[in-house]
Amino acid sequence: MKFTPKTEAELAEIVAGLQAPVKLQGGGTRAIGHSIAQDVLDMSGISGVVDYEPGALTLVAKAGTPMAEIEALLAAEKQRLSFEPMDHRTLLGTQGAPTIGGAVAANVSGPRRISVGACRDFALGVRFVDGMGRALK
Repeated sequence: MKFTPKTEAELAEIVAGLQAPVKLQGGGTRAIGHSIAQDVLDMSGISGVVDYEPGALTLVAKAGTPMAEIEALLAAEKQRLSFEPMDHRTLLGTQGAPTIGGAVAANVSGPRRISVGACRDFALGVRFVDGMGRALK
C-alpha cells in the first residue's frame, strides 16, 4: 500500500495507525539497499514553501519540497544555501528530485561543511511527526 499524505495532520494520523514498517520516500533519489517494508509512505504531497523572508535570511518549507524549487527561489534574490547540499543522483545512479526533507534527514552537506557548517546547523524551529504519530517541534 502507498500512503500519500497532503498535510501534517494526515501524516500524523497515518503514522499513528501503522502496524508494520514503512519505507519513507520523498523525491526518490536514494533507493539503495533492500527494504523489508511492503508499504510506502510518500512525502511528496507535503510540499511547498510556506514563508520566505530574503532580508531576514529565513525560509520555511515543507519536507517534500524539491531542492530545485528552493534553490530557484533563493537564486532570484541572489542567495543560496550555504551548506551546499550535494545532489547524489549521479553518484548513486538514481532518479527523482532531491527534497529539503531528505537533505535535513540525511544532513546532506557539500564541501563547505567544514567552514560553514552542515545542513542541520541551519535548521531552526523544525516540525516533524515522530514514530508514534505525534507532531513535534
